[in-house]
Amino acid sequence: MVKMDASKITSKTSSLKALILKAWRERWTDIQWGINIKTILPRGVSGDLYNLADCILQQAMVGCGANQLVISYLKHSLASHLVSYAAVLQRIAKFDAFHKPHCILSLLEFLEGFLDNITCRSKMEEEILAFAVSSIISWLLQVYHYSLSKYPASNPIQSQELLEKSTSLLNSIIHSDFLLSMFYLAKQNDPDEYNEVTKKCQEITAFMMMNTQFKAPVTIHDTLQKICNMDIDKIAPLNNKQETVSYCLQALIAINVLVNPSADMQQLSSQLIMIQRIKTYPLSRLYCELIRACFISLNDASKDASKQALWAAFTFLKLPQIIHYLHNTHGTTNKDGDYSVEVVEAFEKLLQNTPLLDVVDAKNSCNSVVSLLEPLVKLNVISETQLAYFNQKRESKDIKLQKLEPIGLQGSVPSFITRAEPTLAGMLKTMGGDFHKTQESLYVMLCQIVGGTTLDTILAVATVEGKLKLFVSRLIKFNEFALLTASEKGASQSKVYIFDISFLILCSIVQDYGADAVLEENGDSFFEKWVRDCMAHKGIHKSPEQILQKCDLQLIDLFIHHLSAPDFDFKNTNLKPHDLCTNVCGVVKEILFAWEQGSITSTDVKRMLDSLRQKMASLAVCASVWLCSYINVVHQDAFIKPLNMVQQFLSQPSEVELAQIDNFKERAILMCQIVRKMQYDIHPPLAQKSKILPFSHCIVSRQPILEQLQSVWEDIKTRGYLHIDATHIVESLLNTAGPVWFVTNLVKEMLKFRYQDDLDRSVDIILAMFHLDIEKCTESLLLHVLPQYLYNAKLCDELVEPQSAILAKLCVYSIYAALEFSISNRSNNSRKRRHDDPEDLDSMCSSSKVRRMNDNTSDSLYYSQGQNNMSGIVIKEPLQTALDVLYKSFSQLAGKNGDVTPQTQFIFEFLVYAVQCGQDRAQIMLQKMPSEIVPTVIKALPDNFNVGLILRLYDLSTSYGRKDTARDLCLLRNMRLRPE
Repeated sequence: MVKMDASKITSKTSSLKALILKAWRERWTDIQWGINIKTILPRGVSGDLYNLADCILQQAMVGCGANQLVISYLKHSLASHLVSYAAVLQRIAKFDAFHKPHCILSLLEFLEGFLDNITCRSKMEEEILAFAVSSIISWLLQVYHYSLSKYPASNPIQSQELLEKSTSLLNSIIHSDFLLSMFYLAKQNDPDEYNEVTKKCQEITAFMMMNTQFKAPVTIHDTLQKICNMDIDKIAPLNNKQETVSYCLQALIAINVLVNPSADMQQLSSQLIMIQRIKTYPLSRLYCELIRACFISLNDASKDASKQALWAAFTFLKLPQIIHYLHNTHGTTNKDGDYSVEVVEAFEKLLQNTPLLDVVDAKNSCNSVVSLLEPLVKLNVISETQLAYFNQKRESKDIKLQKLEPIGLQGSVPSFITRAEPTLAGMLKTMGGDFHKTQESLYVMLCQIVGGTTLDTILAVATVEGKLKLFVSRLIKFNEFALLTASEKGASQSKVYIFDISFLILCSIVQDYGADAVLEENGDSFFEKWVRDCMAHKGIHKSPEQILQKCDLQLIDLFIHHLSAPDFDFKNTNLKPHDLCTNVCGVVKEILFAWEQGSITSTDVKRMLDSLRQKMASLAVCASVWLCSYINVVHQDAFIKPLNMVQQFLSQPSEVELAQIDNFKERAILMCQIVRKMQYDIHPPLAQKSKILPFSHCIVSRQPILEQLQSVWEDIKTRGYLHIDATHIVESLLNTAGPVWFVTNLVKEMLKFRYQDDLDRSVDIILAMFHLDIEKCTESLLLHVLPQYLYNAKLCDELVEPQSAILAKLCVYSIYAALEFSISNRSNNSRKRRHDDPEDLDSMCSSSKVRRMNDNTSDSLYYSQGQNNMSGIVIKEPLQTALDVLYKSFSQLAGKNGDVTPQTQFIFEFLVYAVQCGQDRAQIMLQKMPSEIVPTVIKALPDNFNVGLILRLYDLSTSYGRKDTARDLCLLRNMRLRPE
């Protein structure tokens, strides 16, 4: 069968050659040629199958000059679609008789005649046109090189004409976006052939430099340079417009500090680099926006000591570490290696924000710029010279400011935070030693830090430095040791107080940061078991019956018996502290039921609860846990008395209690904070109807949730950014109503805007809000919210410009953010380790040094992969399923037969943002998109597309990616060439 086909082709080719000879002998016109060729090639059959272009050009180039009559047959064949442009280009490129200048000149003139109309008309042509364009560029360079080598030895006028013609043609190809993009495809397909082309360019350049007599055509140098530098951003730039104002980073950092303040450097930096990528910022702008974001939130936190401590620790301790990390992985240093070029540029930009710097300096009683620069000097990111320079620039304005005394934190806030670092290190070292020797000094230290704001500051420093889990684990060990010593026969009351204070501090930390963040998954200490069995977690209360299951009835009876006695003392009982903490729930249950039955009076209840609180403040916490769980499940009429019991624990300590009981004030303060948070979680105060308590995991407000979201949104519109207090409300809304409701209503609020600046700000802040749970929010957006706007006839009316584009932008931003989260999470999981190793402190101190010294660490490997090698990145679930559903919708909705609909416009905007924001990751996101979507949209909106967009839609390292790109480029070319 194959032999038959081959013989048939040979037979046809012979017939064509005979017809060409006959046409030449009889001097047929091109019209006659067109009539007679149909006897051999019927309608719809391409001459490329039988090498028609080859046959005609062979005949045309027989003599020393080209046969113009035969060439006219080729022109007619091109015009009547008998041969393809690709075949003609390939045949011209095969002509190597450079010693025939007249033939070469005729071919150049022929090429000049159809160069502007080159396109494809069939699928087979699409696959070979890129090779043909590369071949013709290579041939034109050979013509130029040959003519140059013979100049001026042979006919100088003829050589000059050849040089100018070939230069003109090369210039035309380089300035045709279609032909240049085809050449770029050829480069991707065959790098070796492209290297040969660049070598020829270099030879020509060297030859011209050596030949001083030769006057080169003006454009040849630029043309050769462009051929040698076929970078996609040079040949087809996207011309992205940078936003003048950024709203994203401030909101993102505010959310990050709320959700995960102890996130590691790699996790944070991957988020920041993702923002830089989607916003196309230079690194200096990223640094500036990052510092500005921290200063705005630090200013917001100035009225609350604990928040101010956390934001000051993040700004002046963690932020320099983040900048240092980003500099090591992405930054550049000056020639002498003294400082980071981008960081210096960032501070120059930052100094233009004078009003912000003034208010931060005034409220924090410091020079914030210098306080931030000093740790950067220690990290060798900038030099002492740069520090002195910026200090001088800022001090002239700073000296005029009236510095205010910070609320809660005494003196300069950065120095207060800096002083907390050695205190934390000392505590960790002490808690890592022998408790037999250090228990008394540790007890004194713990009592000291509980008073005032010291505990908040130490915890803030531990959090941002990633040492909070280590601090907690060592404090748990100390608590276990205190439990053992307090349980010994004849143990003094002071031993019980040591257990008490450590238990309370641990409760406070777990309540503020969450058990997941600070405790091991299956810890076996008494405190960890108590948290798992009794304590509310993320607003979810344990069943009161479940808590009581751990109680021992005999111990409860004994406990109540002693508690009823007026001279109750632990020394008179065999009850150990952990027995008391476990069984106090059963005791308060009996007290509550007895009170409800009228067996005891309110005075008796008050006396017994005060007695509990006096003996061990942690008993009040354990009792309140059960009472709050009970209040959470009973009818409204039944919770007055249990609520009064909780309230009794919160009553002011008497003078007698403060005078007679060691450190009662400190323990009572901490106990009241813990119990009050529990109480507000289930029963918010009546005042301030719309206020949401910032420490709650769920909605604690009498205002409808939609009104709360709208009030947050109004606040954002007024301020122009996301206030840190609003982040708590937003988190509560997401936890309470779920991601679908959350995303639906945020998108509704966003699409109410009509002006571009408002829309840009809203999409930035919504993206930051999504980072409370980026995977769930992205999934909800793609699977639930977006389909409403694409399919629902009522909502479809809202898909108009600029709202359609802004919704597409939000979708793309969210997808890239979810992808980055998935990559970062995978990297973190592979490098996770326990935090309480004996070498922890040393390893934490030295890890940054090791990273700088060792180029083969996992961090630098991660970044090298992220920057250069996209093949290792795989989209994981649930993002992949959401994208599959989205692309299926696009296939159904893309306008068929060139129809333009709001959905078509949305798909186009989606593709544009995917390319603009994703850069080298666009192909990863679009790799599973059905290949027919892009051609369908091109047919509908040809004027909106350009070759730069099409070249970035597919993975050009794969053959199918190059084929799809060639197909779409040719389709766009044909759409542009068609008559109006």
